[in-house]
Amino acid sequence: MKLYNSFKNLILEIASIDTIVDSIKQKRRVIIYYDGDEPGGKGLRIVEPVCYGYSKAGNPVLRAWDVEGSSHRAYLGEKPLPSWRLFRVDKIITLRPTAEKFNEMRPNYNPSGDKSMERVIINATFDQGVPTPITSSLSEVVREVVSTMVDEIRQREGEGALRTIDLSKAADAYRRVYQVLERQRGQKLSIEDKNGIRSEVENLLRQIQNEILNNI
Repeated sequence: MKLYNSFKNLILEIASIDTIVDSIKQKRRVIIYYDGDEPGGKGLRIVEPVCYGYSKAGNPVLRAWDVEGSSHRAYLGEKPLPSWRLFRVDKIITLRPTAEKFNEMRPNYNPSGDKSMERVIINATFDQGVPTPITSSLSEVVREVVSTMVDEIRQREGEGALRTIDLSKAADAYRRVYQVLERQRGQKLSIEDKNGIRSEVENLLRQIQNEILNNI
């Protein structure tokens, strides 16, 4: 999806509680224009809304899996996308449901509510049989794979080669991560499973490789 191509269609779609609730019930991805913190937090985002309620400060808030777009914390390098975000509804300027549905529980999703909320109005429910998150320690899995591959490259091609290879673009890195996850899960990952975590794996591969290179 071309996120910014949707701006003209989005601009008149004022965010409403009914639309938010309906999107959670139907598990539809939505495009929002969020007047978030600066720098980097104001703009368009694609999110998967899963929980609506009131914060402990009494503000209406939306818990959503932030797929892509503007992000204050990602801009600062503190928490790259995709990841969980809590949005203040009064800062969601516009909101438009898309035709894309989601039916996957993202890592650390709480099916019983949201601990950051004082009162939950609606929480997404997922069909029986939908797998829980593949692993609660994806970062550890990726770290193990990166460490192994770095050692192999160092032994095979020397220390200097580490700075010329981007593991986030290496098909073998993803293959190894998926293999570890399949062993943990005890079954093969579907294409949908792999696509659902690919962006997060890519970010982790890049982040962990950079950490290792910075310590060389």
